[in-house]
Amino acid sequence: MKGNYRLTVHVADQPKVDTKAPKRIPKKGAQKSAIDRAHEERNRKSQSNNESNKGRFKVYNTLSSYHMTMEDCMKKLNDIKSKYTIQLGNDHNKVDKYGKELYNISFVN
Repeated sequence: MKGNYRLTVHVADQPKVDTKAPKRIPKKGAQKSAIDRAHEERNRKSQSNNESNKGRFKVYNTLSSYHMTMEDCMKKLNDIKSKYTIQLGNDHNKVDKYGKELYNISFVN
């Protein structure tokens, strides 16, 4: 049976990422004047007030990918295991996941 499978893996020991860190812009081509930069900064500040308050530092610890066969999913899972540490379940209320690697393979239409 042909279909798409989605592999979702929760990895451990990932660093926090600063989502509001300044972006480095290479200086190529025409340079902007100080007035243009001030206008852009003002526009950025007005837009930043509309952002959510979920925090500045985030941890990206979920990997997800789509595959055509279950074998492809297992190959990708083995690749991920060689590069990352997979998170182990630590919730005592979820006995079926406690102490096991947290990954899921689901069928997607």
